[in-house]
Amino acid sequence: MSKIALLVTRDTSGLDSFSRKLGDLHGYQLLKVSSVMPEGLNHCEPVDFKQAREKLQNGEVSLLVANYFDPANVGRDFLSWKTALQAFDHEIADLIRSAAQMPHLTTVLGNPDLYALAAGYLEKDDGVFTASFRMEQACNALHAVSQFDASVAQYLEAQGGEVPDLDALSGLPRTVTFSWKRSHSLPGGETPRQKAGLYGSYANHFETVAGPEVDYRAVVDSSLAAHAIGEFEKTTALITQRGALMSVASSDDLETAIEHAIEATESDLAGATLAVNASMEGADIAKIDSIRFATFVAPSFINSETLEGIRLLESREGLGYEALQELRSVVGGVLIQDRNRSTVNPFSWRIPSANQPLVSDWETMIFGVRISRHLKSTSCLAVKGERIIAQASGLSHQRRFRQRLREDEKSLGDSILVFDEDIEDPDLLSEVKELGVTVVVHPGTASSREGELVDRANQLGLVLVTTGVSFTNF
Repeated sequence: MSKIALLVTRDTSGLDSFSRKLGDLHGYQLLKVSSVMPEGLNHCEPVDFKQAREKLQNGEVSLLVANYFDPANVGRDFLSWKTALQAFDHEIADLIRSAAQMPHLTTVLGNPDLYALAAGYLEKDDGVFTASFRMEQACNALHAVSQFDASVAQYLEAQGGEVPDLDALSGLPRTVTFSWKRSHSLPGGETPRQKAGLYGSYANHFETVAGPEVDYRAVVDSSLAAHAIGEFEKTTALITQRGALMSVASSDDLETAIEHAIEATESDLAGATLAVNASMEGADIAKIDSIRFATFVAPSFINSETLEGIRLLESREGLGYEALQELRSVVGGVLIQDRNRSTVNPFSWRIPSANQPLVSDWETMIFGVRISRHLKSTSCLAVKGERIIAQASGLSHQRRFRQRLREDEKSLGDSILVFDEDIEDPDLLSEVKELGVTVVVHPGTASSREGELVDRANQLGLVLVTTGVSFTNF
């Protein structure tokens, strides 16, 4: 009896070529569900869902190739939840579930990216899938249909009530489910004594092209770097270490940006991550290798073959924002919040002081505000010429900024100081003036003493700028 391959896919990418290999090279009888795929694949015999279910339940199907539309996307096309519910691919999901429960009889494939791998197994093992491959795909299929069911449930929770759930529609569903595959078992966590694993699609965005595989620190630091450097279109270099942003600098050329970023920090950078938003030459890495950065992150690396023992992470899809939300583990569950990415819009800023910023100050102010949201609050950032001069983050009180910046006082002259929280005490501006700062930027969203702040700024000859947006980062 010939082997049967049943095809029922919404995504037909690569299916024509794969199915022809199944029939021509491995003797599969090809069936397709015509209501799902009415056009194309004319070399396949059409069947309906009833016939497909019967053949699957009778153990006649050796291979099921199936995938469906995401319910979340389908639901947006309908005004009525009842109509949307009927449009979801329940019958395809049911076929996948049935096949996955019989891995000893039926192999189930859903991802077109796996067709080449599957064809390779068939060529290697005389047209038969290995037991381990069948089991792995069965597990993938069961996870997929559980996500399908969860997505349908989320849609009904949001839309099926008497009134829509506005929180759910804005990105906070009533129920959250996670189904992430483990991509890496890490050698340790924050300490070598802690076990750790990396789950999800990190590997889809960063590829280790040289050096050791990622560890806990590399994952945390590269993720922070990617989100922060995504703020900039201009050539930028950024340094992260132990989950903290250490330094940032932008310039017209990469070598200068890297040099300024390194100069801005007095910390020991051994084990830190250096990220850039431009292609990086192996020669540039060799020049700064004495610092012993643990990881370099860039969109691409050129002539880096001679470098040994240095981890190079290549960004597959460009450096930038990965997601609109972030999770924080708490007792008994997780906190979910929108990522801190309010638009930096200088056209909405106010300048209540008599003194006005110079034209050349604007680029630096924008640079500082973009960086401030990636520092732990309460923070203060001194910038000059699109580079960090000094920073103080995680302050217990805003007035402690000078104590933290004391070592850099000599270099703060003519710099711009950016605070991520409202300045409440006018005396703080006097301390700022003593440092030689010329421009002070703060949110100014709820300051009850703005009149006093403006008067003090005018007395001191300072420029006071309010952004109208708080970038406080807990």
